[in-house]
Amino acid sequence: MSPHQPSRVALLAAFAAVYFFWGATFLAVRYALVAVPPILIIVIRCTGGALILGSWLAWRRQLERPTLAQWRTAAIAGLFLFLGSHVSIAWAEQRMSSGQAALYTSTIPLWIVLMESARERAVPSARVLVGIVLGIVGVGVLAGGGALNAGLLSDRVIISLSAFCWAAGSLVGRYGARPTGAIQATAMQLATGAGWTLMASALHGDFSRFALSQLTTRSVLALLFLVLCGTVLAFASFTWLMRVASPAAVSSYAFVNPIVALALGILVGDDALTGRVVISAILVVGAVVLTMRSAPSEPAIPRDTPLDGENVPNAIPARAAS
Repeated sequence: MSPHQPSRVALLAAFAAVYFFWGATFLAVRYALVAVPPILIIVIRCTGGALILGSWLAWRRQLERPTLAQWRTAAIAGLFLFLGSHVSIAWAEQRMSSGQAALYTSTIPLWIVLMESARERAVPSARVLVGIVLGIVGVGVLAGGGALNAGLLSDRVIISLSAFCWAAGSLVGRYGARPTGAIQATAMQLATGAGWTLMASALHGDFSRFALSQLTTRSVLALLFLVLCGTVLAFASFTWLMRVASPAAVSSYAFVNPIVALALGILVGDDALTGRVVISAILVVGAVVLTMRSAPSEPAIPRDTPLDGENVPNAIPARAAS
């Protein structure tokens, strides 16, 4: 195995973190929304994640001095990922269900493959395209026939743009100037994301509608899960995977997350196991298998860091802790 190729265990652990924890955020966000405005939830996640990861690196004395180019990459990625994508989803989900939103965001792998193909000036393989179509169909079966007409027209446009923004931000983080360590790159993107979303939350008037007295035990636990698992563990795993695995394979989480969300809904009694759920799960598994096997997993080379300087993270992401 090449010195730059991560172990299979590390890859499986990181994929598991992204698949499960991001799938579970659907339920956690539902509980947190009872007490906290949607955009403010994103602010809390970004701020908490940046502070935890930054403190971890400082404690281990692994903080690098970031360059202006690296901060620029983090700021652009944070703009697309959190303001362009997360805030757009939070806005649209005020009138759409999580399943309906999942159908629109399941186009993320398609956007990533198209952008990656344009960058490489290469046509994506037929297997990748079939896998993506299969995954979108699987999520569509799960969401139901009325999902395409969910919410207002403006909601559908905004949430479609959110998928484009997440794909763009993911590839900016993959190929732009960045620190050697994936954890620091994650912390920097979260820090800039906190800044972008804080401005959006303030402009939206969230602070005037929120009071600490509104918090319940369940909403506090939901926020802790969103910060620790959905952000620190899952997003850092995602950032690391975008360095060492193919973007098409990494983006398959967009197909798996709705299945995980529904499975948890069934466990807590909010949803029911139906034939549609089983069919959707079979289609999604097929999509994941196709995308995993069809694209090479080669480390991405950033603009300002030679590949020889790239170290596979041996702290949080290597333990599926992102």
